[in-house]
Amino acid sequence: MRKVNILLIILLLLTAALSGCTGKPAAPGKVEAATRVDPRLVEANTRFAFELYRELNRDRDKENIFFSPASISFALAMTFNGAAGETAEAMAKVLGIENLSLEDLNKANADLRTILLNPDPKVETGIANSLWAEKDARIKEDFLQRNKKYYGAAVERLSFSDPGAPAVINNWVEGATRGKIKKLIEELNEDMRLVLVNALYFNGKWTETFDKEYTRQADFFLPSGTAKQVPMMYRKGSIPYYAGDGFKAVSLPYGKERLSMYIFVPEDADSFAAGLDAGTWNSWMREFTSRDVALYLPRFKADYDASLADALSSLGMGVAFSDRADFSAMTPDSNWTIYDVIHKATIEVDEEGTEAAAVTGVVVGITSYIEPLEVRADRPFFFAIRDDLTGTILFMGKIANPQ
Repeated sequence: MRKVNILLIILLLLTAALSGCTGKPAAPGKVEAATRVDPRLVEANTRFAFELYRELNRDRDKENIFFSPASISFALAMTFNGAAGETAEAMAKVLGIENLSLEDLNKANADLRTILLNPDPKVETGIANSLWAEKDARIKEDFLQRNKKYYGAAVERLSFSDPGAPAVINNWVEGATRGKIKKLIEELNEDMRLVLVNALYFNGKWTETFDKEYTRQADFFLPSGTAKQVPMMYRKGSIPYYAGDGFKAVSLPYGKERLSMYIFVPEDADSFAAGLDAGTWNSWMREFTSRDVALYLPRFKADYDASLADALSSLGMGVAFSDRADFSAMTPDSNWTIYDVIHKATIEVDEEGTEAAAVTGVVVGITSYIEPLEVRADRPFFFAIRDDLTGTILFMGKIANPQ
C-alpha cells in the first residue's frame, strides 16, 4: 500500500553521470544550450498541466493549490523511458505525447532543460534529476543511459533497508531546492526498487518591484465570503492587462521579461475553474496589452504536499500503479509497478519577487490620463509562472486563503 503524508498550495535539475553500483553521483557532464523546444512537447505539457490542475482542484474550492507541472512532467518522462506495452500507451496518453517518438521526447526534454536554466541575470533557475536505485535492483543499462544523457540524471545505489537511506535522498532534495524543501521520502522498504526525482528551483526579481511603503493591511475575501486581513502590495503603472469573460488578469514580468507571473482574478472562482484548459490559456496569452493599471496583490506564502497517484489514475494512468504495470524497458523483472508519485512545492511572493521550489518523486517497486484600470486580488485568484520564450508553465496554483 502506498503511504504518503498529504499536506498543501510553483522551475527546475542537476546533471551527473552514472557512478556505478556504489558511490556518489558523478560530476555533471557538459550540456549545450538549446535555442528552441519542440512545440509538440510544450503543447503536451500545457494540456497535461491544466488537466492535472482540474483533478487536484476537484472539491477543493476552499484550499490553496500550488504545484509544478514542469517538475512532474520531467519526472514522469524519465519514468516513461522504462515503460512498455499498455503502461507506456497509458502514460503517453495522459502526458499527451502519443505523437512523439521516445527519441523525440527525450531530445525535446533535453532542449527544454537547457533552455530553462539561468535564463536571466535577475532570475535563478535550477533543474536537477536523480535516480536512486536499491543496491541489488536489476535495472537495464540503456534505461539508465537515456536518463543520464537526456535528463542529466545522477544515479546512485542505496540499501533501501538501511534506516538512513531516506535521509540521503532528502539531503539531495534539500540541496537541489536551495533548502526550500527538506524532505520528500518518509520511508523506504525492501519492496521498493527505484526512486526517480526531479527538483526545480526558481528565484526571480520583478522587473518593477512593489514599493514596500505602499503595502497595507487590507481585506481578502475568502471563499466563505468572510474577510481576512492580509498585507496587500500596491503598484500603479503600465502593466500587461487582459479583461476576459468574468475575470481580470495581469502579467508581471521578472528580470528582462522572459518569464512572467500571470494572475487571474475571477468574479466566480468555480465558473472560471470549469472553463480553464490549455486551449483557453493559449488564446488568453495572445490578448495581454500594456495598460495603466492599479494593482493590488497580497504578499503570500504557500506550501503544497500531495500524492498524485489518484489524480494520475483518474486521468487514465491507473495501469502504471497496478499489478498489470509493464516496466520491462526499465528492468528484466516482471513485477515492477509505481508505488506513488509524490509532489511537494513551496512559494513565497513579496515586493521584491518570487522564490519557489518543487520536487517530484516517482517511487517504483515490486508491485492618456484616464483613471487606471484596477485589478484587486482580494478574493481567490489563479496564477501561473510561465517561460514566455518556450510557453512552458513552470508553476501554477490557486490562492484561496493567503498565508
